[in-house]
Amino acid sequence: MTAEPAGGRTGVPGTAAVVTAAVWVVRRLWLLALLLFLWWLITRAGWVSAVKLPPPADVWQELVDAFRDRDLLGAIGSTLGRLLQGWAVGVAAAVTLGLFAGAIPFVEDGVRPLMSGLQAVPTIAFLPVAILWFGYGPAAVMAITIFGTFKPMTLATISAVHQISPTLRQAGRAMGAKGLFFQRTLVLPATVPALVTGLRLSWAFAWRSLMAAELIVGGTPGLGQLLEEGRELNDIQLVIGVIVVIAAIGIVVEQVAFTRFERWVKHRWGLATPV
Repeated sequence: MTAEPAGGRTGVPGTAAVVTAAVWVVRRLWLLALLLFLWWLITRAGWVSAVKLPPPADVWQELVDAFRDRDLLGAIGSTLGRLLQGWAVGVAAAVTLGLFAGAIPFVEDGVRPLMSGLQAVPTIAFLPVAILWFGYGPAAVMAITIFGTFKPMTLATISAVHQISPTLRQAGRAMGAKGLFFQRTLVLPATVPALVTGLRLSWAFAWRSLMAAELIVGGTPGLGQLLEEGRELNDIQLVIGVIVVIAAIGIVVEQVAFTRFERWVKHRWGLATPV
C-alpha cells in the first residue's frame, strides 16, 4: 500500500481555501491599493502641497496618535452605537408603515408621494427643526439619524410588498389567511429578499445623516466631532484620517455584514444555490 504524502489530502482543501480568500481580497481591494499608491506618489513627487494633502505615513501616524490621545476608539464606538440605535428604530417604523401602506391602497396613496417628496430633501435640512424640538445635543442627532433611515426604508418596503407574486397572495387567501395573520405569515416573509436592498440603502442614508449631524451639533461625542475638531485646529492629517476610518467602516459593513446577509437570505428563500 503506497504511503500518503506528508500532510495527507487535507492540505489540498486548505490550500484552496487560502487561494480563494486571497483572490477575494485582491478583487475587492485592488482599487484601494492603487489609490493608496497614487496618493503616495503624488505626495512623494511634491505635486500637491503637504498642507493640502499630507503623505499616507503622516495620516497613519495621526491615526495612531488619535487612538492614544483623542480616544478615537471611543468616538468610533459612540458613532456606531448611535447609528445602530437610530437605524434600528427607523427600520422598524418604516417597515411597519410600509406594510400597512402596501396593504391599504388609500394609505399608500397618501404615504408614497409624501415620502418621495421628503426623499428629495436632504435629511440634514431638517436638523434645525430637530434642534428646536429636541435641543442642541445627541437627541437631535438621533432624530436626524432615524429620519434619514425612515424615508428610503418606507419606500423600499412599499415596493417590496408590490413585488409579491399575485399567485402567492391568492394561495394564501385560498387557505384562509387574512388580516394581520396574512400580513405576518405571508406578506412579511415574502418581502424579506427585497427588503435587503432597502436595508442597505437606509443604512447608507442613516450613515450620511448621522455624520452631517455630528459635524454640526457640537458636544456630541463621535467621529463627526473629531472631524470638526480637525477643521478648527487646521489639522488636515486628522481630517483625512477620520475620513479614512469612516470609509473603512463602510467597506467592512458592506462587504462583511450586508453581503453575507444578502447571500444567506437568497439561499434561505431559495433564490440562489449554495456556493
